[in-house]
Amino acid sequence: MQFLVEPAAAARRLPEGATPLPAERAGDLHPSLRNVVAAQPEFAGWVPARLCFLYFGRVEAGGVRMTQKDPRKAPLLALWTVAAPDSAGSPREVAVEIFTSSSRLERPARDAGLDFRSARSTVGKVPEDEEGRPSEDDRYSIRLGKTRITWDGHPAGDSTGASTPVVMAWRAEGRSDDWVEGVLTLAPRSSGGMIGSLKVEGKDDLADMLMQSPIRFVGPGYRGGGASLRIAH
Repeated sequence: MQFLVEPAAAARRLPEGATPLPAERAGDLHPSLRNVVAAQPEFAGWVPARLCFLYFGRVEAGGVRMTQKDPRKAPLLALWTVAAPDSAGSPREVAVEIFTSSSRLERPARDAGLDFRSARSTVGKVPEDEEGRPSEDDRYSIRLGKTRITWDGHPAGDSTGASTPVVMAWRAEGRSDDWVEGVLTLAPRSSGGMIGSLKVEGKDDLADMLMQSPIRFVGPGYRGGGASLRIAH
């Protein structure tokens, strides 16, 4: 999910030593955000941010192995990042929170110098309407702190094979107040748009930022294949 954050709100969530990077200076801005800034210049000073949600059928982390064939119970990893310049002034993402629905993934994260926050997630079909008609859409309901995100929808019909990996480099404040470097690499079998509706509820910083953003773009969606998350001090 791509969105924009008011600068003062972004500064409050970034670790000491990191400053928000306005969208107008972010360089390779996501097209959804670039279109908003072009049409509404008053948001050029707002800060790009994104939420990535990953569900895994099988996970290996720090000697922990988990397999979950039921997609409704697949463990979730959620990464919330905000744009900030690195020491050379180039755009870089800072992970302000990382969440997981699996307590078994929290120990490997601590060993790598990070604290993961607990999340809750349910996946299923959208309930029948008032007239008892079933829906073919999926419902993802995710609780991150005091923020609840609900997405009802389905993949677009124009999915394509993914020929190159998707790489997301970021840094985060570690358990010892030092910087931890992370790289998330996705090697999916296919990718495509997502068609549906998004609902945000809650009373914490993340909920406020999402509700105040002029855009909340969901997608693309990646399916199949594998992924790796590497963390280093």
